[in-house]
Amino acid sequence: GLQESMLETVIPRGDGDRVMVVLGEHAGRVGRILEREPARSQVLVQLQREAGRVVQLDYDAVCHYVGGAEDD
Repeated sequence: GLQESMLETVIPRGDGDRVMVVLGEHAGRVGRILEREPARSQVLVQLQREAGRVVQLDYDAVCHYVGGAEDD
C-alpha cells in the first residue's frame, strides 16, 4: 500500500559514498558521489565499471547504496 508520494530519496552525506542510479539510461549502475549541488538538487557521480564516466544526475535518480560490489 505504498504510494510514491510517501517516499523520499536518501542521498548519502559523504563525498565518495556509493549510490545506485534508479532512473534513466544508467538505472541499475553503482557509482561514487564526486560532488553535490544542493541548490539544483543534483549530484555528480562517477560510475563503476565505466572507467572515467561521470554523469550529472538529479537527486531523485539516485539512492544510497549499501550493497556489495556491482559484479557480486
